[in-house]
Amino acid sequence: MTWLWKAAAAMSISTNIAIFSYILYQLWTSKHEAEEIEEPVARVLMFPDGGYQCNYWTAGNCPYEHCTLLHHKTNKTRLKELLERAEKSIDVCMFVLSCAVLLDALIEAHRKGVQVRIVCDNMKISGSAYKITEAGLDVRVDISPSTMHHKFMIIDNEVLLTGSYNWTASGAAYNRENVFITDEKYVVDQFNGEFEKLWIKFEGSSEIRYEPLTSCEVIRNRFVHRSHDKS
Repeated sequence: MTWLWKAAAAMSISTNIAIFSYILYQLWTSKHEAEEIEEPVARVLMFPDGGYQCNYWTAGNCPYEHCTLLHHKTNKTRLKELLERAEKSIDVCMFVLSCAVLLDALIEAHRKGVQVRIVCDNMKISGSAYKITEAGLDVRVDISPSTMHHKFMIIDNEVLLTGSYNWTASGAAYNRENVFITDEKYVVDQFNGEFEKLWIKFEGSSEIRYEPLTSCEVIRNRFVHRSHDKS
């Protein structure tokens, strides 16, 4: 019977080793799952949104029962939400910069202490100049004979947004445009480098034509809501 006792002892040891190994494996996987790095950001926003979003609805409440403006989240709204998530900095390099919703988001970020820097073209900044400079945002302008045709933004030096979309209300509503979003470090670094180069190059540039901002969203809201009031 001695061999039976030896066999039982051997099986007991093997079982304990297996259990111990399983426990170690579970501890190891739990630790690494806790340390798992977040998935990289890679997203594309396509336009047009199909119309203008109602500013009253965006603010939380539209009083018009038969409002013909959009009452749902649009890709322009998603861009605004990305701006609102900025914690340290927003660098914008944009050919056309006139969308009131996105400008207001930049101004609000600035008020919260986020560093906002804007590089733009001197022929396309006129409508927005008064609003953003009065709010204290840092703006530098390409006053060279060439066109500053870039369209990109960098949030917190880590997330890049770039594509065909200029920051206009009509572009978001009706144009076929795209915005690509990524946090791929190599790509973001190239755009960070380009922004810093332009920021230094246009230091001291302030040839901006000051004209009051005209917001397409505001005009359309007033027209549609005035029609509601008459009906």
